[in-house]
Amino acid sequence: MSALSHTMGGDLDLSGTGSVAVVSSADQTRQALLRRLCTNAGAYIWQPDYGAGLPVSVGSVMDEAAVRALVLEQMQAEGGVDQTQPITVTISNPRVGAYLLAIAYTDADTGTVQELTLST
Repeated sequence: MSALSHTMGGDLDLSGTGSVAVVSSADQTRQALLRRLCTNAGAYIWQPDYGAGLPVSVGSVMDEAAVRALVLEQMQAEGGVDQTQPITVTISNPRVGAYLLAIAYTDADTGTVQELTLST
């Protein structure tokens, strides 16, 4: 199955021909995960448990255990992630005031290990 391509924080993506771009498989899962991790919990009236709201944490004191648990919880709710394979969440601090969140998961469609990184 495919979906309209949407880069989080922007508008719908366009294809090379100027029509609305479509994504599927691993790219679709990656976009869905970014949307889930960046959407504030409770923002969708019909799905109050949807969303991790990670951008709200920017500028706050980092609670690595809480962020890791929240990300794992949200990853388990995403249908494009193979739940029979391990999901790893690594948080590093490359410089003062900056954090890097690296998530490794197995795509349910392709069976390949994917990595998603977010940084502040």
